Amino acid sequence: TKFSKSLLQELIQLALPNTYKNFTWSTIEGNKSGTVDNVIRLSDEADAEERQYQLMLQDIGSSGVVSVDFHYEENPFLFTNNEIWIGFVSNIDRHKHAIYIQPDCMMSCMDTLTQQLDFYYSDPVSETFTVHKVAAGLPCVSKYEEVYHRVYIKENHLSKCVIIYVDLGITEEVQVDEVQFKYLLKYCATLPALAIPCRLAGIEYKLNNHEMALETYKELNDLRQTGPFYIEPCEASNGTLLVKLYDVDESCLNDIIVEKGLAVFILYMSRFINNQLYFSVFFIISTYNDTIYYK
Repeated sequence: TKFSKSLLQELIQLALPNTYKNFTWSTIEGNKSGTVDNVIRLSDEADAEERQYQLMLQDIGSSGVVSVDFHYEENPFLFTNNEIWIGFVSNIDRHKHAIYIQPDCMMSCMDTLTQQLDFYYSDPVSETFTVHKVAAGLPCVSKYEEVYHRVYIKENHLSKCVIIYVDLGITEEVQVDEVQFKYLLKYCATLPALAIPCRLAGIEYKLNNHEMALETYKELNDLRQTGPFYIEPCEASNGTLLVKLYDVDESCLNDIIVEKGLAVFILYMSRFINNQLYFSVFFIISTYNDTIYYK
């Protein structure tokens, strides 16, 4: 019996190395037969943790899949035009000439959401919600760098699809058969999209084949590592927030990009002609003795 118990313990320890210490061991001796049975059970503390784990899984799963017409709510900071706030630049999109900013005050929400997604979608029970037919417009969950994030499928082209990680501001084209998607549950859908699409106000990038030049992208990518930044909203336009970014030294990133020759300042002017309002855009190419030269 002693040998059998020891061997059984070793086998369980090999099979369940992470939870082995949660078990307690005891023996029951038969009064008449003289047999000795080994009894294995979860300790009270481990049993409580397991119950809590299962209840949490049940709460998330029972919330149900979001409706077919579900759309991620726009971040409320997109409409904050009269106050400065603090944020981190999460991504730079060369094609859209955009930067994506996560408000600092929402980063704790981001951490909680990431933990919830990883908790549920890493568990085998979530396989029930695997997406077998990818479709454009579908909100779901997928991995980015081995971490689960909320996703919106923007385009579907049979073997490929374009997806947006709405809390990171990252757009990728992926092979459908190489990525696993799982349906988004209501429990994880309450927060708005945490990455806000922005553009640097008052400047125009020098482009390369309609894209932000690689040199500009690298410079912005280096600068964003110095965050967080003070965000000064200027105006919202077509779902994008025009902003000025200031670092802790109060240096304006918009100005830095122009000073490095990677962009030019732009000036909008309006005028009435025959009772019609017209807007003109001028690219400021240089300044000298407080005089602005533009074209």
